[in-house]
Formats: sequence, structure tokens, C-alpha cells
Amino acid sequence: MNTLEQPLAPTEFRSAANRIVILGGGFAGVTLAQYLERLLPPEVEIVLVSSENHFVFTPLLAETVAREISPLHVVVPGRQMVRRTNWLTADVTEIDREAGVVHYVSRAGKRDMISYTHLVLACGSVVDLNVIPGLATHADPLKTLGDATFLGNELIGRLEEAAVQTEATERQRLLTVVIIGGGFSGVEVAGAINDLMERTRRFYPQLSSTLPRVVLLQSGERILPELQAASLSEYALEKLCQSGVDVRLKVRAREVTAKEVVLASGERIKAGTIVCTIGNASNPILKTLGLPLDRGRVKTEADMRAVGCSNVWALGDNAAVPNAWDGKPSPTTAQFATRQAKQLAQNLARVLNGRPTRPFSFKPLGILASIGRHNAVAEVMGMKLSGFPAWFFWRGVYLAKMPTLYRKIEVAIDWAWSMLFPPNLVQLRMDRTLKIARAHYAAGEFIFHKGEFGDHFYLIEGGQAGVYLDEKAPPIALLKPGDHFGEGAALDSAGKAKRRASIKAETAIDVVAVAADDFRRLTESLGALKHEVKRSLAAQSGYVNFMTSLQRDPQLLNHAVGEWMSSPAETLSPEMTLEQTVKRFHRGRPGYPVTDADGILIGYCGRTHLYDAIHALLPPDTPLADFMLADAPALLETERLSEVVTQMRPDFVEVMPVLAADGSRRVVGVLSPLDVFLHEIDRVRGAALGALATKAS
Repeated sequence: MNTLEQPLAPTEFRSAANRIVILGGGFAGVTLAQYLERLLPPEVEIVLVSSENHFVFTPLLAETVAREISPLHVVVPGRQMVRRTNWLTADVTEIDREAGVVHYVSRAGKRDMISYTHLVLACGSVVDLNVIPGLATHADPLKTLGDATFLGNELIGRLEEAAVQTEATERQRLLTVVIIGGGFSGVEVAGAINDLMERTRRFYPQLSSTLPRVVLLQSGERILPELQAASLSEYALEKLCQSGVDVRLKVRAREVTAKEVVLASGERIKAGTIVCTIGNASNPILKTLGLPLDRGRVKTEADMRAVGCSNVWALGDNAAVPNAWDGKPSPTTAQFATRQAKQLAQNLARVLNGRPTRPFSFKPLGILASIGRHNAVAEVMGMKLSGFPAWFFWRGVYLAKMPTLYRKIEVAIDWAWSMLFPPNLVQLRMDRTLKIARAHYAAGEFIFHKGEFGDHFYLIEGGQAGVYLDEKAPPIALLKPGDHFGEGAALDSAGKAKRRASIKAETAIDVVAVAADDFRRLTESLGALKHEVKRSLAAQSGYVNFMTSLQRDPQLLNHAVGEWMSSPAETLSPEMTLEQTVKRFHRGRPGYPVTDADGILIGYCGRTHLYDAIHALLPPDTPLADFMLADAPALLETERLSEVVTQMRPDFVEVMPVLAADGSRRVVGVLSPLDVFLHEIDRVRGAALGALATKAS
């Protein structure tokens, strides 16, 4: 029965009678959705999950770098490429194959799940910049539209820097680009960058005596090893060299630094820009599925069904799909991804109709590569092309494959314009006006609640906030200006960590809010900050656990501080030197009150204050008074724990000085969470022994 005219009934993502979920919005995923729309009736729901709301025509990214094409002209909104497919812009966090559910987080931070009857893995590959030390920090990948836009900006920026650089060696370094990888991506971007640098140099008269330099590093014996004809590789090599590209064969990069690439031979190439076109890796989500992998790609049967599965399929770059035409695994190219999508759509339609599937079989049509200066190489239907004819054919093929008529027209106009006029030298600054947001909360307003997923780190600028384990109970701690919170959940790269406590504005409060991604990058880049955050997290975690144990037995909070403090207190003198203080701390205590000769509290010194003094390289004879905490918090011996517990934050002061009740500020002891813990153990043990004695009698 043909039901193509029936409207698609609205369904909830959590359940569906017949739903195909496609993970990935690249060539494989989008093409599959388009074919499924033609083959399947409306009652079969199609959902495509992509981390972006658009499709990127990746073969033209190098043209974007060279300012031959506008960045917006190589992307197409996903919803314009499909008709009834539900395009879901979200990041997949987990796949539960047993339950048939995909967990995801939307761009707004909402977490949800979607069930499926058939799951298709088309998530492509990701860039692994850890293949060479320093690559992740100092090299620019070319995988996304953002990468291409950033690289084009950086190249223009290097020209601007070189134009005002008076030192010849540094100017040459700024004008040197090193590209690691001599495959299709590396060769095309090398040619594009070389053209860009050459065509724009005339606008920088200061650089007339310094030639831009493009170096292409290839570990193999020839560039473009994907070509079957070695003669085309040789032609590409010859043309690149003639245009000024320094091609190095059988050369490996050993290390990448901020200003140079170190080769395995020990040679160092000074460079202002380093581009990486190697290091493709499988999507991390694939490793969590428990499926057989072949070099990181999901192994499939001949019909593209994942090995050992009945309703999980894979295609494109993340799949090792056998090609029945030659018996070899399919290459990871857009040409094969689109052909696999067509066959997989037919196989899914066959399965839903109870018919047998067919194996994937495809004879490749050819390979094309642009090498700059209106030159290209091509292997098409057994024919070999090179030079301008191949370049013209290359542009014609990709223009024909560009999605939507609008984009075809825009790209054609861009190409025609670039033939007549020089490249656009505008350096698009991508910095946000305000990368760190500020927020204001009224008194009584919750900044976040316990159990929510964390997406920001907060720093208090003004006001006071309370920390609540139970929103109906009093706060366990009060935070003041300069304090921070939220780092624990924000540091979780998987995005699964939940808030361990609620934070409420006790007064009107102003905070600085840093997005989780920015905060993680910042802590990874700054070792000292990362260490401080870890130390603070450990202290806060211990304090939360301590307060949780207290809340299990509220009677504990009725005890007076003087009942459980450690007395007499070990103290330090303000005249002690840094060297003498270090020796005292070497005994293992975490902190000491600082008192005068009469035992009056005048300060506090904890490990943090001591380490700060050491890191500041203070002389060994520096008096303690110069680096102690002068305005030290303290407790009165008559106060109840319920009245002072919010002050006992171990990330602030490790042990709290306890003062006499007469107002003299004389130190009579110290109190820490450890004291409370030991007294609680004694109390519980005593109660247990008493119960045994009663039972025995």
C-alpha cells in the first residue's frame, strides 16, 4: 500500500513505532536522508543528528582559505537539504544499543534521548592532533569551516605582521608556511596558500625583498599517493615546485613548537604558520559501542550492517565497508560516501519490507586534485588529465556537485570574481566582544540547583551567596566577593557531571560567568590555574562530604566548639622566619594560628600562604608577619557548631583558631573537620559499647 500522501504524525522522540536515526550531517548522512525520503513512506520517521545545523562542502575548504570562495558559500543549512527529515542539532553523548536509545545534549544545554528502530553511524572522522608532539597546540587543522576561516585570517595576519617587522630573519619566518601531509588535502591547501601569498604580496611593498615560502612535508615517496598513476604525482610535484612550493619527500616532522617544525633528521624549519592535514581518527563515540573496529572504523557486513548487529548500520569515513567490486575496504572519500548512502537507503527500505539486502558494490569514477596556479591532476574513467584542462574539469565537477542552485550560482560568481580581481585582504577578527559574561542575581534567586548539569564557572564580584546541600535547610557555607564556584561540573569534558550543591544569592549578587568550554581550555593552558582548581576542588569535595555526614545526625551541631576543639593550640610567632616556619610545617600540620607573646591572635598561616611565599622566592629570613593571613577568621569556644559550620571551609582556612569567650582574642584551641570526625567516631563507638553492655546485662 502506497502511503506517500499521508501526513507525518507528530511523535515524541522517546518512542516511535518506526524511526531511523542517522548520526552525522556530512556527505554520508545527508545523502542517506535524501534517498530515504524518496524510498520510505511517511510513517517511517527519519531523524538526522548533527553537531552543526549545516552541511559543509569540504572539497572546497582550501578555496575558502585562499579567499577564492566566501566561507558562507561552502555551507548549506541542513534543513534546506532535506524535506521531511527532522534535523536535530545536538551532540551525541551516549548510545545504549540494548535499549535502542541515543542520548544527546542540544545547543541550549538540554539533555534528552531519542529511541530508534534502526541506527545509522555516519559521524565521519575527527582530527587527532596528538600524532606529533606540539601539533595540537601550534598547528592549524583543516577539517571544518571554522578551521578554513581561521587559517585564512591567520595568513593575512602574518602578512600584516611581516609588513611592520624590521628584522629580516623574523620577517622570513612570518612569511613561511609549513604544511604537514602530502595527500589530497595537503597538496590542495599548499597550492591555494601559495597562490594567496603570491597574489597579495604586491599590496605589501615592505615585503618586496622577502619572498613568501610554502613548505610541504610528505612522509611517503610521492605526493598524492591516492593516485594510481605515478606520472600524475610527478606532474603535480613538478608544477608545485615551479610555483615555488618547497616539497620535501620522505620527511617526517618530529616535533612542532610555536615558531618551528623539527624534522626527524634534526633540521628545524622556522615558520609563522603550521598547517596539519594528517591525523584523522575515528569519532570517540564509536569506541563506546562495543562494536568490532578496523583501524578505528566500524566493521560492517557487505550490506553495511555493523558486524554482529541487526539494526545498526555504518557508512562513510567511520565505517570499514567492503566493496564487492574489488573486494577491498572502501576509501574514505565523499565519492564513496554518497554511493554507500544510496545503497544503504535501498537496503533499509528492503529490510522494512522484509526483503533481502544487497552488498555495496561501486567502481570508482575518478580522482581530482587542484594544485594551484590554474593547474590540477585527474584520473577519470581511466583517463589521465593534467594542467589547465584538468583544473577546468575539476571546477566543473565540484560546481555540479555543490548542493542547491543558490550555492552553485554563488560559487560560480566567486570564481569569476577571483579571476578578475585580487583576493580580499580583510582579516575577519573572530573575537567575541565579551568572552566572559557578567550576570546579576537578586537576593533569594538560585544561580543553579543541585543535580543540574554544569555549563559555567562563576566568580563572585559583589554580594554574598549560600551553598545548600538541602534547599530547605540553612546553607553549609557562605561565599563572598573573590570566591568562586561551579568548577567541578564545568571541568567535566564529557558534560555529564552534575552540581553537588545548590547556590543561592543571599544578597543581590554580581558574578562573572565563564562558559565550560572556555574554562576547560583556560585551565588546560595555564598549569598553575589547573593546579589551583584541582586543589580547590579537593578541598570543596571534602567539605561537602563533611557537611553531608553532619546532616545525617543533626544532634552533632548542638555541641559547643570548646567541647570538640584541640587544646592547647600549637601557634607560631610573627617574628619567626620563613625558614623556621617551613621546619614547623614539615611536621605535617596543615596550618597554625599566629599569636603574640600574650597568646593573642594576630594572624594565620596555612600551607597555601607558605607555598605562596616560597614560590615568590622570598628570602629565608623573611618574617612570618610579612606573608601570613593578617585578617584571620576565628571561632569562640562557646559558639555552637550550628552557628559556625559555614565558616569551616577547608579551602579557606585548614584549621580554625578558637578564642576565649572573654573577648580577649586569646587562642585557647583549634578546630577542624577532623576534630568533629574523631569525636563522632568516639560517640558512635561509645553508644555501641553501651548498647552491648545493656544487652549483656
